[in-house]
Amino acid sequence: MDLMQKLFGTQRAITMVVVSLMFAIAFPAYFSVMGGMVEVMDGGSSGAAGNWQVNFTTTVSEISDSAMLSDGETNEWTYELDRTNLGDDEMIAFVNITVSCDDNDEPGPTSRDSVDAETDVSGVEGGFEDYTGSGNCNGDAVSFSYIVTPEWSGTPYVVEDVSKGDILAKWDDGGNGTGEWLCSVTLEVNSNPFPGPLLADNDEEVTVTWTVTTYTVEITALE
Repeated sequence: MDLMQKLFGTQRAITMVVVSLMFAIAFPAYFSVMGGMVEVMDGGSSGAAGNWQVNFTTTVSEISDSAMLSDGETNEWTYELDRTNLGDDEMIAFVNITVSCDDNDEPGPTSRDSVDAETDVSGVEGGFEDYTGSGNCNGDAVSFSYIVTPEWSGTPYVVEDVSKGDILAKWDDGGNGTGEWLCSVTLEVNSNPFPGPLLADNDEEVTVTWTVTTYTVEITALE
């Protein structure tokens, strides 16, 4: 009996060959499909398109520094925002700079001291513009706001038929916002023309505060 007769000589042998061929074809296809489904469901594939729930974890940090300034005196404050100060996958949303002072040692609105403030962001990644501003010493005198990641609001949302990689790319700050954030402030003292011996005013405490808003992206696959 030759080999072909041994393989196909009986109905049982034919059935075994057919079943073996079916398993040989079906199993690889099954595991290929299931493997792709697992990638999408667990969010492990950044290139597979799918439906996603996108959430953000937001962190707000404040860094302040103060100095006493006299009339016409200028002081410069510097804050170094380094990527090593941020957590893993943490992105920068905004950087706000606030100059505050409180002229509470003289009566009358006409004697209110004031400040002239100017930022220098030439040492910051992202090509931001320098700002100038003035204000009275009545709490927050001047405030500057820099948007590092456009369109970011921290609001969760659902997106369909996009890849995880596209979502992460949308909320990547591109390395912008890091570097030296400088702010110089000049104080102008406006004394009451008749202050009296107990109401003399020739200096103020000026505080510069950097408020840094950062976030991480959380992506969950939807069924």
